[in-house]
Amino acid sequence: MATIFIDGRKIEFEEKGKTILDVARESGIYIPTLCDHDELESHGGCRMCIVEVEGMRGFPPACTTAAKDGMEVKTATDNLMTLKRNIMQLLLMEHPSACMVCAEQEGCNKYRPDPYKAGRVTGCTTCPNRYTCQLREVVEFLGIKDLDYLPGYKEIDVEREDPFFDRDYNLCILCARCIRVCDDVRGTSAITFVKRGHETRVDTSFGVSHIDSGCWFCGACIDVCPTGSLKPRMTKWTGAPDSVEESTCVLCSMGCQTQFTIKWERVMGSEPGALESAPNHGHMCVLGRFCIPSLVNAPDRIKSPHLRKEGDSVPVSWEEALGEVSRLLKEASPERVGFLGSPQMSSESAYVFHKLARAGVKSPNVDFQGSDFPALIHKELAVDQDFARIRELDYLKEVDWIISVGGDFVKDHQVVAKKVYKEVRQGKPLIVIGDAGANLHRWSTVHVSVQGKDIQKLLINLAEHSKKIPGTSYTQAQQLVEITGKGKGAVLVGPRILESIEPGLSLRALVRLAGVDGALFPLFPLGNEAGVIKAGLRPEMLPGPASITVKEAKALLEKAWGGGNLSDGLHLVEMRQKAQKGELDMLYIADGSISPEGFEKIPTIIYQSPYPSEWSDMASVILPSTTFVEESGTFINLELKPLKMKPIAKAPGTARQDWQIFAELGRLIGTDGFDHQTSEDIWEELSHFTRSIEVGGQKRRASWKPASKEKNDWYPRYRGAVIPERIEDLATFIKALPRRDTPLSDETLDELVKRVQKEHASRAKEVVS
Repeated sequence: MATIFIDGRKIEFEEKGKTILDVARESGIYIPTLCDHDELESHGGCRMCIVEVEGMRGFPPACTTAAKDGMEVKTATDNLMTLKRNIMQLLLMEHPSACMVCAEQEGCNKYRPDPYKAGRVTGCTTCPNRYTCQLREVVEFLGIKDLDYLPGYKEIDVEREDPFFDRDYNLCILCARCIRVCDDVRGTSAITFVKRGHETRVDTSFGVSHIDSGCWFCGACIDVCPTGSLKPRMTKWTGAPDSVEESTCVLCSMGCQTQFTIKWERVMGSEPGALESAPNHGHMCVLGRFCIPSLVNAPDRIKSPHLRKEGDSVPVSWEEALGEVSRLLKEASPERVGFLGSPQMSSESAYVFHKLARAGVKSPNVDFQGSDFPALIHKELAVDQDFARIRELDYLKEVDWIISVGGDFVKDHQVVAKKVYKEVRQGKPLIVIGDAGANLHRWSTVHVSVQGKDIQKLLINLAEHSKKIPGTSYTQAQQLVEITGKGKGAVLVGPRILESIEPGLSLRALVRLAGVDGALFPLFPLGNEAGVIKAGLRPEMLPGPASITVKEAKALLEKAWGGGNLSDGLHLVEMRQKAQKGELDMLYIADGSISPEGFEKIPTIIYQSPYPSEWSDMASVILPSTTFVEESGTFINLELKPLKMKPIAKAPGTARQDWQIFAELGRLIGTDGFDHQTSEDIWEELSHFTRSIEVGGQKRRASWKPASKEKNDWYPRYRGAVIPERIEDLATFIKALPRRDTPLSDETLDELVKRVQKEHASRAKEVVS
């Protein structure tokens, strides 16, 4: 252990890689800083962390100076404090700072605690960042009560043209945090410094819009900004929250830990969880960062149960609605009833829904939209019991190369993209097979643009390390074989692998290619697909998940449920076909995102969702359920890691949690085993069923061959709510993606560098000659 003395205090530390600032923070010693951030490399730009080190000339910044054994450091001498105050006053010259040095500041803070809403920030009282401003914290620490220099206002127009957040660069202190996180951490490079000297400011290159500069609106720049320069437009004036609660976002399969700001018992804002909170570690995507409050607080949420009486859907009590549903379910012929769940309901809700279908109604016709991809993953990994290949994303740093097939994860899994970029930036090869947007194309070492039907041959030949790979040039084939022939790999596979002629063969080829110690990351597109599959919500599956052909699994379930219909049934496509022929009498649907096309002839439809949809006009009964911020349960993410959701906001009207509705119906039908009191009870019951997929026990299902999709098919939905249709800024962003995703050049970054180097060498020879 090395020893350092900071302000006379003896501190022992591990010397490797630590700066003076690191050691001070770990020891609880405050050294002010404005440009430093835990996720960013040391910058040394703001000069607030300068210190005196015995034997060292000048005033070195603590954030860039390595801590060494025997150092004697002083952080707050008179000379240092005077210098820091002068530097800070220079910063405040160009920052609306009147409130910071106002004699009435104490009374104003006491009697006017919330900022005033204003078109422009003229001081702390009109700044939405009033109580989270790091600049103000440093000013108070330095004890600045007056300015020795005449302040000036930059008179930069507030930028409001782009979606989601406002930018007021009159408040900017040029710390470069936003630029560095966008470039070094997210790999987007949407913003930079423009102009020079006194006119230096943050902007996009050539002054284009943020949409056209490639911004993904992940909000990382907002999260690192130490002032109020960048603020979410929808939530900037809600004031201080009543509480901040951390829970799980379910809008994609990442399961990001999210800090929700709660006011008036409603979600008013959403930000990334703490840096140490897995799996997202302080980052989010556009959906989680900006769309949740508008989504869950939608004014058209279904607030009470409805029954169709004399052609009209009218509000009724829960008692009347559930009584009618239980009567309908008891009177129906089990083989003519379908149950369609949602990939965005909790694992517990999916389990009780499945139990209601098979044990309560005795119907095996269960499915959910998007079930084909997670079912394929489980079926193929069962061949060699390779489920341990699905690892945590942090394992990416252990592999030697990465391959992406079946989707653009930069678009629909932005936090995965952030983790991949970290490895690419350190030199790890990235192979992209199939379509790729501008970012993914730029990051790739090799990009092979092939159609879905041609991917299978390519992957099989690549897994055999053949130098004749369909769809590639000779040079590309050599590169692919050279990269994948060394060490272990990580496979990122998306749902468009279903477009292969035989998706199972393509997936097995990828597993072989990654090697025995390789990793597989299934990029489920909708949310809790892994959790709903664990609940067994497929016609050929049981909870665990297990195949219906596994006798031990059936016996365990029969004992737990006391019987039920555990045979194979109809999947979504087959239910639609039966409905078109008039062979389906009733449908219980818990996902309004499923198209009602083909189901029009069904005489009885029970629709359960937080949101109205096309199904509302067809439903005999409508049951209002809660959203993920109003319910408890478990979400299983793409790492197959269980993450907990908790109710942090009040549900509108009399909406109930999905599992509560299903359990009550089970009791009303008269089936034993539906006396669930909490989601924890259900999870404990579900956990007793283990994975038992029989090899060859699942037949190839027609629904594994979806219609080919357009290139830019990311159009997120949640339980019947089409999110872009509800949030105009998101629609604007998505509309721009096709234009942005068209690369200006087919060159990869490596090819560009080699070409430029070759051109420079050629010019050098010409100069010499």
